[in-house]
Amino acid sequence: MARYDVDIFNRCIEVDLHGYSRRTACMVAREKIKEAYEHGFRYVRLIHGAANVQHKEDGGSIKFALRTMLKSGELARWAEERDSKNHKISDGSIVFSLRKNPSPVDGEWKDMPIDEY
Repeated sequence: MARYDVDIFNRCIEVDLHGYSRRTACMVAREKIKEAYEHGFRYVRLIHGAANVQHKEDGGSIKFALRTMLKSGELARWAEERDSKNHKISDGSIVFSLRKNPSPVDGEWKDMPIDEY
């Protein structure tokens, strides 16, 4: 079930992408990374699952799509450089380390789309 949790003390948001198609999961990931940056947060942990999948051909389309987003620099406006040691890639999730926002805003977090599965 897709959900998110905000940890104001560690300035991190955790987003579970289970229940989404690859396309929707990537859209949600982009939106939450941008939103976390705007709020002045430092990390976004995206839970994608497929911990036992090691090769793209075997599945794990969300897992590999998120890794591609990092490598391509698509999120460079909000996330640290793709080669930053602060990003944490693990078998079931990826943690994006965000750039420091000099003018964070305080506000409500947007709702996520309903599950597709």
